[in-house]
Amino acid sequence: MKVKVIPVLEDNYMYLVIEEITREAVAVDVAVPKRLLEIVGREGVSLTAVLTTHHHWDHARGNPELARLRPGLAVLGADERIFSLTRRLAHGEELRFGAIHVRCLLTPGHTSGHMSYFLWEDDCPDPPALFSGDALSVAGCGSCLEGSAQQMYQSLAELDTLPPETKVFCGHEHTLSNLEFAQKVEPCNDHVRAKLSWAKARPLSGLGKRVGGTEGPMVTRACGHSRRGMRMTCPQYRRLWARSREYGCRPGASVTWTLRKASGDRVLG
Repeated sequence: MKVKVIPVLEDNYMYLVIEEITREAVAVDVAVPKRLLEIVGREGVSLTAVLTTHHHWDHARGNPELARLRPGLAVLGADERIFSLTRRLAHGEELRFGAIHVRCLLTPGHTSGHMSYFLWEDDCPDPPALFSGDALSVAGCGSCLEGSAQQMYQSLAELDTLPPETKVFCGHEHTLSNLEFAQKVEPCNDHVRAKLSWAKARPLSGLGKRVGGTEGPMVTRACGHSRRGMRMTCPQYRRLWARSREYGCRPGASVTWTLRKASGDRVLG
């Protein structure tokens, strides 16, 4: 399984996922269709479907033009507000594109119909991949525009059950701002400090690579990181857990709420 990472707009990512034997391809969050089709042509693949994480224009605005240019293209997602949607997906539903399996994971919070996609191939050395849209990013999560802190926490907890080797491909490049905020929250966290130094030292670059990490170059910072788990459940957050009754939610959700407010409700947290 090969993932082409395509930076678009101000800080968005769209993706082209290629099954390397059949040369079948699936796109994720099409914002600039002509840019996507350039890469489809360059790779010599057959584009068969679009997976849309949520209905916001910067993730779905390219669907109508792409559907016009590619009649019969399947446009899939969990929200009826997604442009040019051909079929609505359900939580836990599984799809197949060549050797690529897709498990659909409803992750509300940022929007009520946000869907993340977990992809893998059987008997393949490449790690699985998660396309998390605006639910999960490097050192952060999306703003709760249509959901509660409890919903966002439950969505992140759902993603936390995925295999730790899973590579995460998120919807935006917010790595530096997220890590800068994370360092303010945990100034003594050596991992955050090291990750922030790493991000500052790496300029943004080209189009992406194979999930297994053997083909480059990779878009730096935001894409292809291994899932590491949620900090909200760590002991140092006990002072925030104690405020859970104030927000009417469970401890992990209270941490989510508090961090989001402290960050100014930006796409980090």
